[in-house]
Order: sequence, then C-alpha cells, then structure tokens
Amino acid sequence: MNATSPTDRQEPRLSVGVISAGAVGTAVAECLLQAGHHVHGVVARSERSRERARMRLPGVPVHDRSGISTVAQAALVVLAVPDPELPEVVARVAQVVRSGQIVAHTAGALGCAVLQPVTDTGALPLALHPAMTFLDRREDSVNLGGCAWGVTSDSETGAAVADLLVTSMGGVAVPVAEDQRTVYHAALAHGANHLVTQVVESLRMLDHALGADSFAGEDSRSALLLRRILPAAVDGVLNGRMGALTGPTSRDDATTVMRHLAALRELSTPAGGTDLAAAYRQSAERTARAVGALNVERALDEA
Repeated sequence: MNATSPTDRQEPRLSVGVISAGAVGTAVAECLLQAGHHVHGVVARSERSRERARMRLPGVPVHDRSGISTVAQAALVVLAVPDPELPEVVARVAQVVRSGQIVAHTAGALGCAVLQPVTDTGALPLALHPAMTFLDRREDSVNLGGCAWGVTSDSETGAAVADLLVTSMGGVAVPVAEDQRTVYHAALAHGANHLVTQVVESLRMLDHALGADSFAGEDSRSALLLRRILPAAVDGVLNGRMGALTGPTSRDDATTVMRHLAALRELSTPAGGTDLAAAYRQSAERTARAVGALNVERALDEA
C-alpha cells in the first residue's frame, strides 16, 4: 500500500456560521466557502447586508438578528461585527455555544479576553484578524489569498486550529500576543489608514498643479502620476525600511524642501479642509529626524 503524501491529505472541513454579513464577514465567508467549508448561515442586520449576502453567498441562508442562535450552532462561529458591538454579541453567542465549538472574532485591537464568556462554556476562543483593507467589493475575498492574519489564541490547541483555518483560506497566520493586540492594530491603522489620508493630500496637490478634477477617480491625471510610484515606494520600504527613502529630505536638500513648503502655503485651504503646507511640513520633519537630515531639520525649525 502506498503511503499518503502530504498533498493527498484532506484538511477537515467545518460547518460555519458568520455574524455579520458586512464587508469583512462576507469576504471571510466567501473564502471559507472556497476553501471547502460549509457556511450554513449568516446574520445580516441591514437590508444592504442582506442584499450583499444574497449576491455574494448564493445558497447560504441569511438571517436577521433573531437568527443568531441558529447561526451559532455551527462548529465554527465567526463574529465579524464592529469592535464596539463585540461584547454584546459575544454575550448572546455564549448562551448558545457549547464545548467543542470554535468561536473566532475578526477585530484587530482585541484578543481572546473579550471572548471569555464563550470560553467559559468550553468553546475554543480565537482572534483572527485579516491584515487587509476591505472596500466592500468582490475583490475583497480575492485579496485574502496570501494575506497575513494577526492570530491570538489562549492555548497550543487554539494556535494549531487557527493556523489550520487561516491556511485553509490561503492565508498566513502571524501570532500576536494578547497584550500586544492594540499596538498591533495601531500599527496597521497607521500604516494603511493614515496612508490613505497622505495619498489624498498628494492627489490634492497634484490637482492644483495639473488643474485636474479631484473627483475624476481612477482615470484622473493625478492618480496616473501616483499609480506606479506609490506601490514601488511601499514595496521598497517593506523590504528595506528607511533604506528605501528617496527625494530631497533623504539628500538633506533643505533648499528644495523649503521651496515645496513655500509653494504649498500659496494654495487655498477649503473650509474644514487640510492645510497641505502643514501636512507636508509635519511629514518632512518626521522624515528628517528619522534619517538625520540636519539641514532640513534646521531650515524647518527656522521657517
């Protein structure tokens, strides 16, 4: 008899219930379906969520809030609700789940402690946070392929189960200690969410320079100018950190930095809008300190 090769072994498939069918929950449910798990129900709390679930999870029963008890009967219960709502949902699920079930949430800043009520029932608690931006599009589930997940468990068994689940979805499990979840999530928010703000500021600067419509979308000339340089910069910093820095501050070129600042000060700031000169200056100051660009630091201090 031939021995079974690792590639011939089939990973165990689970029945899954997902609460709720927002952008994250729907994408995770799609990935679980594609991995061969059986999603036997989702909770969708708004008409928009119900429509999203019907379109992207065909054949999966869709329940309103009253269906939480039904959905929570699955072997794996995924809680994909916003962080502030998680304790309330955990309390409701704890009334239903039993020993042997797995209850996982997708909140970034929280670990297993918030799941204590379900842990007390004998269920296995997991914090499984996909390190990904969700734009409420079909591509969201595609983007989860190869995605890293911040994983927190309270036992070796939990860590092994988390790794199997994430791997089954084509992801990579990255352990995050319980007491480091908030710093972990802050890092992702700073790197991804705040990046959006800075890129929008760059687009606005280009709109001024080009006379372009700032709401022209993907085909705008402003976006065209950033479409290649931004991914290249991100790839460079992920591989080389500050070694990827280019431009005037990296060369300690105070003259060019001050010319930038003077030009940006001449732009009008819309009511309630960002002061582009102030935003540029703050970033230039942080960058100059990071690379020891003393001439730039001195010039900005004196400006």
